[in-house]
Amino acid sequence: MGVTKCMCFGRPLAPGGNRAWTIIYFTSSWMTFLVAEACLIAGAKKNAYHTTYKNMTESFSCDTLRKGVFVAGAVFVVATMVLNVYYYMYFTKATTQPAHKTNRSSSTIGMAGYA
Repeated sequence: MGVTKCMCFGRPLAPGGNRAWTIIYFTSSWMTFLVAEACLIAGAKKNAYHTTYKNMTESFSCDTLRKGVFVAGAVFVVATMVLNVYYYMYFTKATTQPAHKTNRSSSTIGMAGYA
């Protein structure tokens, strides 16, 4: 994260809707990534366990693995990709737009010296 300068490092995000969407897409993309990773690793582990104890003379079948584990992992991978694209779009909007500064004619606290 330090190399890519995402959110924590680098230029601060301007307050507003773009910053809120950036944070929402950032957290949701990480959550979908973790779910996709869990599905793919669990499916690969279960598949490797069942194929380890098979003889080469036996035919392999997909019945050893519950249907849909890899499909669910693939769906979450695609969802992660889409969320990352939206995160990048809102992140660039939040970093390129200037922060809103108020222009006051006089300060609210007097800074004159007492003599």
